[in-house]
Amino acid sequence: MKPQEIHKQRILLSPLNWGMGHVSRCIGLIHQLREQGNELIVACSDEQRAVFSIYFNDLTFVNHAPYPFKFGGKGWFSFDLLKQYGPLKRRRKQELKEVEKLVKEYSIDVVISDHRYGFRSNDAYSVVVTHQLNLPILWFEAPIQRIHKRLLKKFDRVWVMDFADSRLAGKLSRNTSLHSADYIGPYSRFQMYSLSREKKGHHVLIASGPKVYAQKLVDEICASKKEAPIEIVASEEIDVSSGNQVQGWRAQDEVILSASSLTSRSGYSTIMDLHFLQTPAELIATPGQREQIYLAELHKEKQTFNK
Repeated sequence: MKPQEIHKQRILLSPLNWGMGHVSRCIGLIHQLREQGNELIVACSDEQRAVFSIYFNDLTFVNHAPYPFKFGGKGWFSFDLLKQYGPLKRRRKQELKEVEKLVKEYSIDVVISDHRYGFRSNDAYSVVVTHQLNLPILWFEAPIQRIHKRLLKKFDRVWVMDFADSRLAGKLSRNTSLHSADYIGPYSRFQMYSLSREKKGHHVLIASGPKVYAQKLVDEICASKKEAPIEIVASEEIDVSSGNQVQGWRAQDEVILSASSLTSRSGYSTIMDLHFLQTPAELIATPGQREQIYLAELHKEKQTFNK
């Protein structure tokens, strides 16, 4: 079962809380599912709910606790994971119980998890959404990969947000052994807009991720583009020495849609956005984040966004 095959069902959906990229890409998925006559119940945090509410006025929300995890910022994902493995495992087990209750309470037909390993049910068709069939880990971290694959296999289907040739995520989305995986293509909140906008000649800097790295990116780019008008999009309030910081998701969307060029971190949700926008872009990886380093190098080599 793929997204386009689901019609007039009651769907329970929850995005991972590790960055707003998961919320952003779920906006495109929710939009499609609503257009097909489905009813959506979204389990999320207050912060995530605030964003979803900007785009949809008829969703049912359920408060749902996040996963207790923080990135160390030095690229040692497996070390960060092992340090917090106990709390993560306990949260996943608790989440399984919570989902079963929600499935019964709301008479759910389909459960959709955006990379939450515990967000599934034995009483409803359960799908996990990801772009990472393969985690960006080193060879000696293979046990983490095995755990990842084992948890994905517990779902009825795995929806991979990429094309079958893995053109956007590269080796991260390449399938070698998972028989339950379907490629569903990229998703973005920009699917909801008309993309034939007039380009206004301005450059937009998207400063996403942890505030310290967002600030560093803004400082570097503003210093290098002193003569060009810069519009700055950030999830948090940051110090801006030059340029204009745009507030609010809808206002930020409009600025991005009319941009002639972009600079951004190389998170995967941003890459999917760029696929729809078709705007020339420079991708700069967040220091220490292996996935972003890999994706930035991949698309620089392929010159994907050098229009």
